[in-house]
Amino acid sequence: MRRAALLLVAALVLAAAAAGIAVLLTIRPSAQEPIRIGFLGPLSGPFAAWGVNHRDGMLLAVEEVNDRGGVLGRRLELVVRDDRNSPSEAVSAFRELVEVQRVVAVAGPVSSDIGLALSKEAERYRVPLFLLAAGSDRVLTRSSRYTFRTCLPSASMHEQLFEEFIRAMKVTRVGNVIADYEWGHSIREAVERVAARTGIQLRTEVAPLTESDFTPYLRRLRDLNPELIIATGHPPGLSAIVRQSLELGLDVKWITGSVPPAAPLVNALGELAFGRVLLTNCANYESPEYVALAERFRERFGTLMEQFAVTGYVTVMMIADAIEKTGSTDPSVIADHIRSGRYVSPLYLWPLSYTEWGELKEARMSFAVIERGDPPGRVNPGSGWHLRIFFITSEPVKPYVPKE
Repeated sequence: MRRAALLLVAALVLAAAAAGIAVLLTIRPSAQEPIRIGFLGPLSGPFAAWGVNHRDGMLLAVEEVNDRGGVLGRRLELVVRDDRNSPSEAVSAFRELVEVQRVVAVAGPVSSDIGLALSKEAERYRVPLFLLAAGSDRVLTRSSRYTFRTCLPSASMHEQLFEEFIRAMKVTRVGNVIADYEWGHSIREAVERVAARTGIQLRTEVAPLTESDFTPYLRRLRDLNPELIIATGHPPGLSAIVRQSLELGLDVKWITGSVPPAAPLVNALGELAFGRVLLTNCANYESPEYVALAERFRERFGTLMEQFAVTGYVTVMMIADAIEKTGSTDPSVIADHIRSGRYVSPLYLWPLSYTEWGELKEARMSFAVIERGDPPGRVNPGSGWHLRIFFITSEPVKPYVPKE
């Protein structure tokens, strides 16, 4: 009887060998494969400092999730691609991440030109895309369902931050230096609307994105004698704008930047960075949870955990949370859960909750300032400086509603 049963099994296996092998080859690896998340951001070019810090925050989160056993019994894997600050290369990389690597989500865009290109791909493939910056109003439309902001609200939402700050500090003269690309012009329009409401004197200068010599543009601001220079619209030019404005004798009390990396600013400017540069900010640098995480980050990567790394870490944790709670790795299911949910992290200044089209619903925008004095714990030992929240909006900024 036992021999007959064995012969029957053997016959069945032989008869179905080709099909059986095919099934084993397709099913077994998929059960063991990691859940892949894509990083697609700038690791070279003018935004590299943003991208590297963001990628490392994502890597740390992936490692910590895996150390706890992964998600749904599977490990996470971060697949890294450099967008090379090129929309066309970013689109090609996004398609490869989705079609070949089968990622469940992608995070990392900094440039608005790239965010604009990738948001269309996210909608086409129905794979969630998380923007680190890329704050142009045009990145999201009313029909967007798979593109989400994280650290940087849209350009129009900066109006409330600028207006509250200008009124609170009684600023009357403002210079605005922007880069000649999507984000820069979005900020120009936002600042012009603030000027119309507040009655400030405003002068705007437009420079190329790759400009390093801002002397001609700043000279044209001298007769205005601005109290505040908004350099938010020219992210890579901030340190040069700070140094060159002071070299020209401009008596500027504050200069703003768009989520700029603090460590490179201090390295480039030294004492000039302290108390003067205002950084648009999303990280809760003063929370004990940040201090504990930043110490682990410092030990792992040897550098300061800035808001970009915080955002990368929180984004991965939010994606993992969505997978765990839905029991699914379907990108559409993940996107639906995040869009309709509310992810709260003590590392962030606001809960990550979204409008139907992916705009931040509860962002309380802030400026952080670089100050002298050692940071807490071993966040950045021996640096002699730290980040502090200097100004925050009185209430969450109203989400931007796209025109189309």
